[in-house]
Amino acid sequence: DCDAPLASALPRSSFSSSSELSSSHGPGFSRLNRRDGAGGWTPLVSNKYQWLQIDLGERMEVTAVATQGGYGSSNWVTSYLLMFSDGGRNWKQYRREESIWGFPGNTNADSVVHYRLQPPFEARFLRFLPLAWNPRGRIGMRIEVYGCAYKSEVVYFDGQSALLYKLDKKPLKPVRDVISLKFKAIQSNGILLHREGQHGNHITLELIKGKLVFFLNSG
Repeated sequence: DCDAPLASALPRSSFSSSSELSSSHGPGFSRLNRRDGAGGWTPLVSNKYQWLQIDLGERMEVTAVATQGGYGSSNWVTSYLLMFSDGGRNWKQYRREESIWGFPGNTNADSVVHYRLQPPFEARFLRFLPLAWNPRGRIGMRIEVYGCAYKSEVVYFDGQSALLYKLDKKPLKPVRDVISLKFKAIQSNGILLHREGQHGNHITLELIKGKLVFFLNSG
């Protein structure tokens, strides 16, 4: 399973933000279900330029997020964007089901809104960017991130080798297939990826004269 809470055990120094209303509203008080400090993070000004950031310490696989408002307050976020980064400088927006719109947030201060990420992603840094909040209060957030340690495999090819991966022959529930590749090549030609289905369909990703060419045969 890859759904362990990743933020709850982090020190306060792992949390940062664009601003804070007071020292007791700082980002270090933004862990889910905690009541210390003022009961959550609240920025100095409630606008769309605020953010709450977590440093997970190393690259992790992130599979879900959860949010709350500020404990016992009228401060909560009703919609937000989720950004992620490996180095903390270049950020990428997580697009919920290919939508540019934000995640649904909270409707009160203490209920937890949990969202499973399909597909999950790998990152060290996460940012929550509030888009909308309770009009009778301020921005207020407590958050949790779920996942597990990220494991990657590096494979070297000499131009004559190949890597074969066979899926289980049993029918699989069609969730969503995501294939991610990072590569360096010293040759300008070669097959990078080839996958065949059970009904004659196949996909091929090939490097031809330094250009990536994608072939799809749906059978």
